[in-house]
Amino acid sequence: MTREEQAIDWHVRQRDMSVAEWDAFATWLEDSPENARAYDAVAMADAALTAPTTGAEPLTVEMPVAANDNRGWGRWWLMGGVAAAVALMAGPVLLHSRPDIRIEQTRAGETRVIALNDGTQVELAGGSRLRLDRNDTRVATLESGQALFRVRHDASAPFELRSGDVSIRDVGTVFNVRREGARLDVTVAEGAIALAPQGQEMQQLSAGQGVRLDEARGSVRRVRVDPAMVGGWRRGFLDLDGDTVDAIAARLQSAYGMRVAVEGPLAKRSVTGLVRMTGDAGQDVPRLAKLIGAEWRQSGGDWILRASDGVH
Repeated sequence: MTREEQAIDWHVRQRDMSVAEWDAFATWLEDSPENARAYDAVAMADAALTAPTTGAEPLTVEMPVAANDNRGWGRWWLMGGVAAAVALMAGPVLLHSRPDIRIEQTRAGETRVIALNDGTQVELAGGSRLRLDRNDTRVATLESGQALFRVRHDASAPFELRSGDVSIRDVGTVFNVRREGARLDVTVAEGAIALAPQGQEMQQLSAGQGVRLDEARGSVRRVRVDPAMVGGWRRGFLDLDGDTVDAIAARLQSAYGMRVAVEGPLAKRSVTGLVRMTGDAGQDVPRLAKLIGAEWRQSGGDWILRASDGVH
């Protein structure tokens, strides 16, 4: 089978591929740059064939530079996203000239399930803020917090999620995103993604893989995750991967809606592990404090943590 025939075969099979097949697809792309180019050519040709042919005049839309330039960390694309974007720009593009912004914001301790008109579902964690466009349900911006995305596949209109200077294009993947200040964590439960940070080679990630991005330090770290644990926050799991105690406190505040203060050097201590929370702060905060070697006390409705005597 020629390279082009292999690319066509992968493209046709994508709607129904298993996790193992997505892994094999990512490996095939990694084997040779020619494989990736062949696949992009096939995806682009397919998108051109299925593009709208209504004859409507394309609208000229001036997009804000800040949302589309290549500064900072540049654009990150999901697999097939580059080819689909090129194909769409080459044909008639029908866009709304003015976005109709809709804000979905959860209070600390609150979660919300958002069903978009295109069939995509978003599960928003507590203390999160998501910006949507009523005129284009294939675009969203996670400004802060955490969300699990279940994206409906549409080859002619890939779903795009933005967060900070990072854009993520999806072609039918279940993935979780957490934005905490300059840190962005992305983990994949189903499907596969191709990430292209500015100035670096493209990286393929499949189910069970993720990245930890720190924009302040300019670092990107690949990690292995259990696909079943992606979005585990919905079931009370607190996944800690070198998180500082003050960052953990912020996550507890979002989950429970109460203030958690950390005193002294304990704030910068890093913690790794998986903790199952009960949903009851009265049980969870003291238990977590014991696990990380901290003492706790309450003052009014606030929880206060400090290092235990003899533990630094």
